[in-house]
Formats: sequence, structure tokens, C-alpha cells
Amino acid sequence: MWSYIQSSLLLLSPFLPSSLIPLSDHHPHQIHYHGPLTDGGIWHEAYERSRDVAKEMTLEEKVNLTTAVTGPCQANSGGVPRLGIPGLCFNDGPAGPRYTDFVTQWPSAFTAAASFDRDLIEERAKRIGKEFRGKGINVELGPVTGGPLGRSPYAGRNWEAFTPDPYLSSTLSFLTVRGMQESGLITCAKHYILYEQEPVCDGPLDGEGGRTGCRDVSSEVDDKTMKELYLPSFAETVRAGTGAVMCSYNKINGTAACESDDALNRIMKDELGFKGFVLSDFGATHSTVESALGGMDMELPGEYFYGQRLLKAIEKGSIPESRLDDMVHRILTSWYASKQHTDYPQVNYQKYDLSDSKEVNGLVFKNEHRDVREDNAIYARKVAAESTVLLKNSGILPIRGIRRIGVFGTDADYPSTLSGCGPDLFCLVGSKRRYWNGTVTIGGGSGAAYADYIAAPIEAITLKARQQGIRVDHVLQDDAAHFGSIGWVAYQSEVCLVFVSLFLVEGWDREHLKLDKGGEELIKQVEKNCAGEVVVMLHAGGQVIVENWIDLPKIGAVLFAGYPGQETGNALVDILWGDINPSAKLPFSMGKSPNDWPKDNIVRDMGKGAYPIAKFTEGLAIDYKWFDKHNFTPRYEFGYGLSYTKFEFSGFDIEERYEKDRDTVQRTNERYEGTRGLYDTLFVARVNITNIGKTPGAEVAQLYMSFPKSEVEQPPKHLRGYAKKYLEVGQMGTVDFPLRKKDLSVWDVKKQLWKIPRGTFTFGVGNSSRELPSKLTIEIDSSY
Repeated sequence: MWSYIQSSLLLLSPFLPSSLIPLSDHHPHQIHYHGPLTDGGIWHEAYERSRDVAKEMTLEEKVNLTTAVTGPCQANSGGVPRLGIPGLCFNDGPAGPRYTDFVTQWPSAFTAAASFDRDLIEERAKRIGKEFRGKGINVELGPVTGGPLGRSPYAGRNWEAFTPDPYLSSTLSFLTVRGMQESGLITCAKHYILYEQEPVCDGPLDGEGGRTGCRDVSSEVDDKTMKELYLPSFAETVRAGTGAVMCSYNKINGTAACESDDALNRIMKDELGFKGFVLSDFGATHSTVESALGGMDMELPGEYFYGQRLLKAIEKGSIPESRLDDMVHRILTSWYASKQHTDYPQVNYQKYDLSDSKEVNGLVFKNEHRDVREDNAIYARKVAAESTVLLKNSGILPIRGIRRIGVFGTDADYPSTLSGCGPDLFCLVGSKRRYWNGTVTIGGGSGAAYADYIAAPIEAITLKARQQGIRVDHVLQDDAAHFGSIGWVAYQSEVCLVFVSLFLVEGWDREHLKLDKGGEELIKQVEKNCAGEVVVMLHAGGQVIVENWIDLPKIGAVLFAGYPGQETGNALVDILWGDINPSAKLPFSMGKSPNDWPKDNIVRDMGKGAYPIAKFTEGLAIDYKWFDKHNFTPRYEFGYGLSYTKFEFSGFDIEERYEKDRDTVQRTNERYEGTRGLYDTLFVARVNITNIGKTPGAEVAQLYMSFPKSEVEQPPKHLRGYAKKYLEVGQMGTVDFPLRKKDLSVWDVKKQLWKIPRGTFTFGVGNSSRELPSKLTIEIDSSY
């Protein structure tokens, strides 16, 4: 009876806190697991194999599979050697394999998203996946597919994810999972869900740059916002066939994410039809019975709440053995489906350890220092260049016909050590802030990968200039003590290249939207003294306020290079000299003032309760949708980016054209009105692009849609299509934007399903969210 009543309550109030569900070790007769048991879906053969193998296991062996400890990898789950099942190796991170050598440090997801290039993103993913496979890593703890999505510009981990726009994020998430898993790697989409800021701390400093007295934030969000804004990226990873999902640190409406029956069972496993396994973030598990019944299948990376505690709970009857079987089935189904039981490489590296071998739990792991890079440096350089956004250009770029260049700032220089300031790339200066100690190529924490080398900007610029007989002078300092030298060198330079940065770190949300190390003052000092024009290079993992220097008379050009990885200098040279024509677009909005964003959309104070609460009162309107809704004029809008040539749009049209969904791997169970599938294409928009400039280049055409006026909760417009097209001078090309049923739908909270609202839809196409020269409308009066 309770299961029926509970299900009804969840339908009426989709985010009922699971803390209201009576889960207790003292009353096992009241305990029920009502989450769906996996059937494998498209992986049915792998599922049947997992069932057969599980029947041969002891209770202890089953529990062993659900518990991971620190080993040669960041986490290693237990195996069943007598049945040919090894422990799985889990490792970060989204920018390449972490804690190991002879790998590529790729541009971060936040940076790569600026390419707006589907093929580039998927190829990047394929190559990263092969590097993970080469090291014998079974599960990549990534990609970051929406946790954080990017609700607040102050969030310190936004650089690990793609973009605050759910359409762009979800499409890139799908391509990344599909590309990475092509190698046989299992991806782990994270951090599920509503993980939009770090914990709030009210204790003293811990002596290592961190704080004490920290508590996880509870994200309070309504059902519509959850479904339309924060869930789509995870839905797309399920469609792409991700084998694992990581539950996050935060609470969801008062319940820890890793024991949220609503989030894990009802939404992820039932509504989305996820067939793989849910694992915890490191330290995100807070219980045994509640977590197991809530839908968490594996604990990382220690025997804290699973292991012996889980075994005792099963033996006691607090958790039905059928639930444990389901955990085992989900883990093994993903493993068999990925065909890792056939010819997958053995683990051949050691986290933190350069020794030749290491014994862990009776097993000897070899550290072969295997080189898995192949020619990836070439492609990483391409990704970095194609993801560099040209924000401003007076015509000073590309560099032509000059004889003297000045280079300024520590961000142009080599890091003092390639591993940064520590094993997690946590670089501490003083006691209140973490800084990078050279050119910033990646952020700090679990999203980072270590570079075997860094092509520093000063190196690449000097080599390129030498080939053309250009003199390069430099002062690679930021502080006022060197302003005299900086001014003198700038005075002799025809072009002044200023490198400034913002280093973001896991565990540390931003205090302001400024640059690190007084970057603004460095820019002003160079601008005041430069004999020619100034080109500013921004290495940052998020939005920065540029108002106090962007309009100074000598600021000729600005490049947003993000976190470009190890090929940073080479990629910048490709853009600076015009070997590659910039085509990237901002995957976020840059405001003019901190007041342009919602107030208090990141929690700073502990509050009066047991934990801090973040109320997502802005609803669907984040990033450019907030700016549009409240009529704020951004400095640089979402989708903005310049080129060395010019493009013209023409022939914008939309036709009704049905195409059945062909790319889904695992089908979701999402409910919807009508007969057409939720991911079927219903319409196709089309536009012509012509290169009317004097240089070959690529343009990113962007399609935006406005819902009928009846949908009063919707922001003014939503991205609903994008396509990059390379064109020679004078060439015209055509791009298509398929519009799926879900792209046209809203979430009906009362009916708990997706539906297309009837009325007038308005579409605009152009090259940014605020430059849409071509518009048209269509009437939709059927449910499809």
C-alpha cells in the first residue's frame, strides 16, 4: 500500500523530498525497493549474461562489485577473479586521463564548446576515449554533462562542463558520450544533478588554502525547470548509451543526491530508462540503506557505507537481495556491453606512483608508462584554435607587416613545473587564493589532465616571429614592481600582446568576476605605453568583466582562449597570424556588471538551518535567457564571435519533414503527447550562408526559437540549432537545422509529459543570440 501511495505523491509533487520516505534499519518490514530493475534495454544480451554470472556469485562477491577503493587508479572496484571479472578502474577527467603521464592535455569542455562544431567535438571525444583505453581505464569519470550546467558565473567548476545553454550542452553531451564509448570505454555522466556550486563553509582556513566547517548546498528547484533546463543533457547521455552516471555532492530539495529516490529511481532509471549503474562522487555517500534503496549502485572510493555495511544490511533484510542483484546486473551489463571482457587492455599506470609495479589487495599492477598520445597533439592544437573566440578586432589581426612585438604577463610563460603546484593542480599563493604559476592551460581539480609538455605562448610567438624576422621583447610579469620595465618595452613595440588569466579550481567558487593577479592593471599599463595597438589574450574558465579596459583607445583586439590545453601557444599563433581564421562563438554571455546576473544565485552564507539552501528562483532564465528576459544588454552575447572575413545569410525557410529518430542507442521512457516519437524530426529549417569577405573562413549559423505567447513561463528565445560551414571567398553554402519533437515541446507539470503547445512559433537565424537578421513564423495546431 505504501508503494502505491508514495508513487501517487511523486506524480503529484515530482520533487517531494525523499527524506519523507520511511527508510529505517529498525523496521525492515516497512522497507521496499520500488525502483525499476534493469532489463538491459538494447544491451539485453549483455544483461542476460550478467544475470547468468550473478547466479554463480556469493553474497560477498556481489557486494564486492559495488564497492570501490583507492588503488592504482583513483578508484578500483572489487572483482570476482574466479569468474573472470576484474575490478574496474575509474579515473578522471574530462580533459584527458588524469594522474598519469604520456597523455594529451586537451582543451576543456567549456573551451571546446566554443567551436560550435559537432564533428570536432565528437572526434575530440574519440581520441580522448582511446587514450583512456590505452591506459587500461575501464570507466572515465566524465564527461561533465550538466552538473554544473552554469547557472551562476561564480561557480568554480563551470569550465569542466560545456555551456549554460541546455540545447548546446545536451547535443555536445550526446556526441561526447558516443565518441568516447566508441573505444570500449565506459563513460560516467556527471554530476547528477543540480550541482551548481561548491559547499558553503563557515570555518577557519585549513592551512592549505581551503576552508573548514563546510556543508553541501540543497538545490531547490521546481519540476518544470528541472525537466526543461537541467535534465536534457543527462537525457541525451542516456540516449547515447552512457554506461554510468555519477550522483553529486549537493542535496536536492533537502535530500542528498546520492540517496534521492526521486532523482535516481523515478527520473533517471524509470523516466529516462537508464540501464547502466549509478556511482557516487568521492565522499558523496551518506548512508547505506537509504542510498541503496534510493538507487545508488556503487560507492566510490572507499568502504564507508557499502562493503561490510551493505553486506550486513542485506543479511539483516533492510535491503532486499533483489536490489543487490540489480546493482550487480547494472554494473556487469555496462561492462559486457562495452566488450571489455574480450580484449580490453590491463591497467598499466599508477596514480601518484612512478614505480614499475605495485601490489594492491594481492594483485600486482604494472606501471608501464605507456605512451597513448599518437598524433593527438596535432588535433588538440586544432581544437584549441577552432575554439578561440575573437571578441574584438580593429584590423590589427591577423598580424601583418610589423617588425617589433612586445609580450607581457606571466600567463605567456611556462609553468614552473608541468604538474603545476601539486597533484591536483591546486596552486596556492598566500592563504586566500589559488593561482596558476604560468600560462593557464586547464583548471584545477578533477577536471584536469597533466601535460607532458606545454607549448607556452612565449615559445610559439618567438618561433613564429623568428621565421619572419620579427623582434620579440618581453616582460613576463604582472605586478606593479615591473611596470617600469613593462612601460619601456611597450613603448618600443608596434604590437603589444598582453596575457591575462583566471584560474578556477574545484572546491572554490569565485569571489568576483575579475581577472587574477591584477590583470586589469597590467592591461592598462601596457595600453598606456604601447607604441602601437594592444592585443589581449584571455585564458579564463568563465565570464570576466572587461568594462574598465575594453574601450581604451589602443585596445585593438581581444581573444578569449579559455582553457586550451597543452597546445595553447601554438593554437594562439595560428589565430594571431591568420593561419586559421577564427570562427568560435561564446557559449555563454559576458555581462557588463555583476548586477547583470541574478542576485544571490550562489549561496555564500550557511543560513539558520542544518544546511544552506539555494533557491532556483530564476527558473528557466539563465545566461542569455536572463539577459533577454530582463532587457540587460551584454558586453558580448551568447553565440558572439568575430572572423577575419564577413558572411551574409539568405533564403531562410522551414519545411515540415518527418524523419524517424535514427541515432538513439538506449531509448528513454519519457512520456509525451501525440504519436510521433519524442526524438523524431518534424521540421527542418534551412538557410544559405555566403562568404562576402576577402578571406576563406567558417561561420556558425544559429537558429533560435520563441514559443507561442501562451507559454508565459518561457524566456524570450531558445537556441534550437547550430551548424558550422567553411566557405571560400564568394562561396555560398546551405545548412540544415532539424527540429525534433522535443525541441518544440514544453514540460506539462500537471500531465507529467512533454507536449507541443499550439500556436505561433517564431524562428530567427543569424550568427549570435542577438544578431538574427532573418525571421519567420509557423503555426502548429496539431499534437503530432
